This record gives sequence, C-alpha cells and structure tokens, in this order.
Amino acid sequence: MLTTVIEHTAQTDRFINVIYNVIGNSTFNLLSRETGQNQNLAVIIYGHIYHRQWLIHLKKMAVLTKREKQTLQNLIGSGEKSFTKLYSAKDNGCDAAIFHEMCDNRGPTLTLVYNTAGEVYGGFTSASWQSITKQPVYDKNAFLCLLRKEGNTEAIKFSINLPPSALLLDQQSGPTFGSGPDLQVFTGKITPDTDGTFALNSSTVPISYANMPKSLADEVTSDAKATDVVVYGVEDGSQSLMELQWRSEPKFDKEYLRDLMEEVESYWPLKEMGVSDDALQNVNILLIGPIGAGKSSFLNSVESAFRGHVTMSASAGSRTKSVTSAYRQYPITASDNRHYLRFQLCDCRGLDDGNNMNKDIETILEGHMPDNYTFNISNPMTASTPGYRKDPEMKDQIHCVVYVLDAEKYSADFEMSFVTDDVRDQIKDIQEMVDQKGIPQLILLNKVDIACPSTKQDISNVYRSETILQKCMDAGNCLGLPPMAVLPMKNYYMEPSNVDEISILALYNIRQMLRAADTFLRVNHLDELRSDKYESQYS
Repeated sequence: MLTTVIEHTAQTDRFINVIYNVIGNSTFNLLSRETGQNQNLAVIIYGHIYHRQWLIHLKKMAVLTKREKQTLQNLIGSGEKSFTKLYSAKDNGCDAAIFHEMCDNRGPTLTLVYNTAGEVYGGFTSASWQSITKQPVYDKNAFLCLLRKEGNTEAIKFSINLPPSALLLDQQSGPTFGSGPDLQVFTGKITPDTDGTFALNSSTVPISYANMPKSLADEVTSDAKATDVVVYGVEDGSQSLMELQWRSEPKFDKEYLRDLMEEVESYWPLKEMGVSDDALQNVNILLIGPIGAGKSSFLNSVESAFRGHVTMSASAGSRTKSVTSAYRQYPITASDNRHYLRFQLCDCRGLDDGNNMNKDIETILEGHMPDNYTFNISNPMTASTPGYRKDPEMKDQIHCVVYVLDAEKYSADFEMSFVTDDVRDQIKDIQEMVDQKGIPQLILLNKVDIACPSTKQDISNVYRSETILQKCMDAGNCLGLPPMAVLPMKNYYMEPSNVDEISILALYNIRQMLRAADTFLRVNHLDELRSDKYESQYS
C-alpha cells in the first residue's frame, strides 16, 4: 500500500481530492505543523518530494483517475467499461486528418479535452466517427459532460435532446457533437504553442444537447488552452491495456511488415552460421494440437501473407471431427511466385479423446512418414506399412514442434482448460519423445481476438492486453513451457482480404519458429552441415 505524506496548510485541502483521485486507494497521513510565515506543501511519494506547483500541474494532466473512470462508467451505463487511448493531440498531433485516421470506424468512443484551467470535458458517442462531409448521425446514447472543474464535487452530464443530430461527421474537423455544433473540439490542424498547449478553435453552440439551466459552454473556461485532446475507445468489460507492449516485438506498421517478409523470404537453415544455402533444403515445423485449435487456419494465414490475398490451401473449420485426415507437408511459395521458401509447415490429424496418435507422431518426428499419408487410428504406421521411409534424411525430419491451443476455450474463472485431460496426457507423452530428441517446442495460442475484446477491436493491442499476457502464462503452465515460448495468434476468419496486423502476427510467429529450428540444427548438426563432405539435400 502506498503511503502519501502531506504537510498540511490551510491552502492544501482543495488539493487532497485531486491527489486521492490520481493515486487511487492510497492511505493519506495528514501532518499539520507550523512551518513559519511561508508555509510549503510537499507530497512524498516513494521517497520523492513534489511541491505545491506539482499538485497544480497534476490537476491538468491528461490522465483519467480511478474515481473519474467510475464516474464515466456510471454516465455511460450498462455495466463496467474499459477505456483504451486511441488518439492524443499531444502525442499524435492536433490534426483532424490524424484524428480520423486513428479513430474512424472504432465503435463507441469518449472524447475528453484537458485544459490549463484544470477542467476536463467532452462527449461520448456509441456511434463510430467517419470521414464524411457534414453528415449528421443519430445516437440516442450520446452525451456531453464536464468531468472535472475546480469547485465541483460531481460531474455534470448534458444529455442528448435531438438524437438525429448527435454527431456531425466532417473530415475537416476533429470530434464534433451536435448541430450547433454543441462541441466542435477543433478544425483543421492546430500547431502547439512553445509550452506544448493548444489554442483550440473550438465552437460551442448549444442546440442538440441539454442546456438548462446551463450548457457545457457556460461551464468551461473559454480562453483556457488545451493541454491535450484524447479520444478513448470504450468497451464493455474490464479489459485493460498496458501502456507499453509486454514484448518489444512485433511492431505493427508497414515498415516492420516489409522487414519481416524480407527476413523470412531470405531465410535458409543456419545462414548466420556460415552454412551454405544448399546444405539443407528446408526445415520442417510440425503443428500438433486438439481438434479445432486452428492448425490448418494458421497455415492458411501464413500463406495468405505471402500471396497478398486470403487463401484456403489447407482445409479448415470448426468441427467435432478432425478436418485433417492425412499427414501433409505444406511448402510456402515466396511472394514472387517463383520459388518455395526454405521451410515447410507440417499438419497432422487433430488430437481428441480416446484416439492416441503418439506412435504416428514419433514416426513423423523421425522422418519416416511421407507426405499425404492417410492416418489409420486403429493401425499406426510401422516399418512394414507401404510408403514408410526407412532411411530418412535430415530434410525429412522435424526440426521444431509447435503445440496449437485455442485461447477461447480457456477460462481460469470457470476452471475451463485449454485441452481435455486425455488430450493433455497425450501431449505430455509427445513432449517426452520430443525432449529425448532435443527438438525445440513452442506454443501457438490461437483465437486471441475472441478471448479479448480489446484485441478483437484492434489486433495490434494483442501485446498490450493483460488478458492475453495472462493466457500466455497459463498456456505455458498447462504444457510446462516458459511464457516466452507462447506465441499469440489471430488467424484469418471473416476477413475477405489481407490485414497487415494479422500478416505481421503470422510472419513474426514463423520467424520465431525458424529461429527455434536453427537452434536445434546449431546444437545437433552444425559441424555436419558445415562439412565440405556433406552432400547437398536438394534431390
């Protein structure tokens, strides 16, 4: 528990609530003492002293306090809400074009203006912003509010009177509420002053929202400059996002996507260790998981990233029986359509209760099973089975094993596991085989968009989601692997065309698998692959 110590003077009472709101449920020890004619206020937080000027600045910070978040939840109604920052004038620029780029089609939002008078005000809409010219939008749930003001103990809500004109969509303007407009935060592009504040060209003409006995325009300080304009995405539930990603990679931008594509396309086994590009034809990555976990869907997502459009090379779907009936080795064609990449994704039948695949899995690991072999659950492949490869080469063997799990199926609150007890036992047996062969093991955690509303709204939130972080840790615990071995994934499902964020996840996860395969080859086969006597496996 944080203890905050305040040297109390007659002028400090009005600041106490501000500190309490920002810090939350802290314990306050108020120490009143005579300090002479020039009394000072100090707040001691974790050993640092912040003076009276800091408290004044604190009131103007673009930060939603715990109490204010609760107030906003009450104003919006319909239960608990989470607030995700989509746009900040201070961080992204006070520019209508940037606002629309970052906030259009994002569903319900809350816009708040923080100003130099210590006031916080703005508006909520359940509709989406769009880049349209002077188009009114109906929203019966919209409202304006004054959230924070010196001397006010409660927030003020200005309800919508004319729902057909709740918003005014205008590509040349920032957030605009009402036909007055009742609150047009800014238009065009506003250059910040030298102190970082913004002299907004706001317009506030009360027409569409409540204005009796006072309107929002009557309550705010008209000549106060804005310290920030922030637009928050509003979602149901308590999904919270971290300020920074809990992993430094991947990054979600086009430059990173191009770099990932180039890195994966230029890969060959142990390239960085001086192994020639013809020493080993490809590495093999085996996908293992329960029925419906999304093994085939991941394969399709990877291929889609290189094709530039969504593909369905591998049969995929949500069924009670395994969609995959045969062992398949899928080579991936490069984006130029001229050659295969230097890895294969290997797909096998999904694991389910009562059907043990472990003997066939061992045959796959060692390279004995050929492509397109149809599984026979009652009769696993043996050395006498037609097609059995008796003398497999390194290019036939598995170099990385990836267990595919479904994030949607897991719930700690309802004691729902990623897999059934029977399937978990099968995976444990497989892990023992894999451990004995020294093959690296990873976990692909699919359907993270369904498991987390924040990630569903914006897939680039996946590595900022506390929910997904916890699920990654739980998935690692489930199979006895470290959290760093868990790779979150959202596959193509409803999307008719490629989405950069999904392609980035697919390529990033493939890169991590290739690095794991390289580790296996470096530890077990480096000298062999470097040897001048080693025969090229292109055949």
